[in-house]
Amino acid sequence: MKGFDSNIEQVKLTTVIESLKNYSVDYSHLGEDYIISRISSHNTHFQKSIMRRYDGLTVLIAAKGTVHLTVNLDRITVPPNSIVFIAPETFFKPTAWEGDELDVYLLFLSNRFISGINFDLNAVNTNLLSSQDPMLQLTPERVDVLRRYFELLHLTSLEDNNYSRHIARSLAEAAGYQLMAFSEEAARLKDADQPRSRRATYVRNFLRLVRDHHRKERAIGFYADRMFISPKYLSLIIKEATGKSAAEWIDQYVIQEAKNLLRYSGKNVQQIAYELNFTNQSSFGKYFKHLTGLSPTQFQNS
Repeated sequence: MKGFDSNIEQVKLTTVIESLKNYSVDYSHLGEDYIISRISSHNTHFQKSIMRRYDGLTVLIAAKGTVHLTVNLDRITVPPNSIVFIAPETFFKPTAWEGDELDVYLLFLSNRFISGINFDLNAVNTNLLSSQDPMLQLTPERVDVLRRYFELLHLTSLEDNNYSRHIARSLAEAAGYQLMAFSEEAARLKDADQPRSRRATYVRNFLRLVRDHHRKERAIGFYADRMFISPKYLSLIIKEATGKSAAEWIDQYVIQEAKNLLRYSGKNVQQIAYELNFTNQSSFGKYFKHLTGLSPTQFQNS
């Protein structure tokens, strides 16, 4: 087993850009939007520090070799043909690797870049959202598909022009849907082998209700009443099962719908506020800015 020398500290994308150049066999970045790095056991700088904590999403694909990570306080073993998602502001420390050869791909996505990607949450299988497992085991063929998306993002970053960010967002969105398809397939196989607990059923039902009613209902009490449980108990089980509170899930759906409407519907802010059941444009604006840091108009014009 080979070791890493890595200290935990907070880093921003600019720091990652500088440090990754030393030990990547293939590397590129699109401004401060994202970085793609390929790390191999053949690189002489491989023993140097890789990552600590990053203010964005990290995606790691292990194509060859087994990688051992510490994510927050949890130790995770990543076998070949696996993908790991590491949330923003998460302590991430590679500790060791083993095998005859190592081939790892890392994609760092800044929070700002992610906020510009518009996923249709209505198309997402709610079973996937209730999972807290950061790792997904894939077939070699599935990994090869994802590597091709990485390669396209890499090529896009090399052609930094007026359209690069639009192309990159579309590629990241397509890759996200592809991952959802792979995850859904894995979830179906897992569900077929395991009995469904009452709590798991509550989580699935809650996320399905939020998907269907978030445009009009933002109160936890509405969803708890539909499920015949108390708001307090609903909040408890959702937080324990997913790591997010019920209110956070509702907000996530509402904000994503608001972003889609602001960017694609052609409607003005007041029309969108009423469509999402806000009492007026001002209350919608305060809600949107509190959760995104931008006013609806600023987002619409970005």
